[in-house]
Amino acid sequence: MLVVTNTIKVTPGYGKELSQRFAQNKGVQDMPGFIRLEVWHEAKEGQDYEELKVCTVWENEDAFKGWTSSESFRQAHRGGGSEHMLGASLNKYELLVSHPPVQ
Repeated sequence: MLVVTNTIKVTPGYGKELSQRFAQNKGVQDMPGFIRLEVWHEAKEGQDYEELKVCTVWENEDAFKGWTSSESFRQAHRGGGSEHMLGASLNKYELLVSHPPVQ
């Protein structure tokens, strides 16, 4: 399993508003190997930016590459910038250990 995080720095006061861009289905949910998408928000008092962490979970690296090379990906990211986005970084993590809840 693969988790891909896109960490986006946002002007203070705009994180929750920009998170709504990820609320609509823009094709990622229909991709083979896609498991889920989550958007996390952090706003620390006195910090000069807020942070959105967009996490997508995939069956494997090939499924993620299928998304990034798809027409749906290009459409979803067309004109995706915002004056309130201050920067972004992408990271990929392979799942090595997982514990389900004890029943």
